[in-house]
Amino acid sequence: MPVRLAFDLDNTLIRNNYLFPLEQPRWPLLARLFGGEGLRQGIVQAARFCRAQGWEVWVYTTSYRSAWYIRRLFWLHGIRLDGVVNQQWHDRHVRVRCTKHPPTFGINLLVDDSEGVRLEGERYGFRVLVAPPEDAEWVAAVRRAVGGSPAESAGESQNP
Repeated sequence: MPVRLAFDLDNTLIRNNYLFPLEQPRWPLLARLFGGEGLRQGIVQAARFCRAQGWEVWVYTTSYRSAWYIRRLFWLHGIRLDGVVNQQWHDRHVRVRCTKHPPTFGINLLVDDSEGVRLEGERYGFRVLVAPPEDAEWVAAVRRAVGGSPAESAGESQNP
């Protein structure tokens, strides 16, 4: 089974309440044409690093943005997503009563801004790396979390 890392969107990669720096889209003219939201500076580097370590890159969000919209947003930044879990998909498949449940989708590590999601991870046995919106070093934390081989990382049960 592939080793999967998922990123949350709101306040983790997409500005909501925080004005963190944004990536420049790979195709700026198309990005302007399509409109949409910007992605947090460092996501391109983080996604490339994860892929180089053999990890799949996913998005897991509680928003109702369509999977097509999310894939297009990342594509505009040169990132191909392996999977997208939005609120509709979560509601259809998750049988555990929690905000997010990465194990349902074979996700080994979730990068999220929420301390509450981290606590759910402790309770339900999944790994969460908290990446606060004000943390300028969040990419380094992702690199540390996935730096070992995927097999080693997939076997860890504690939260980093």
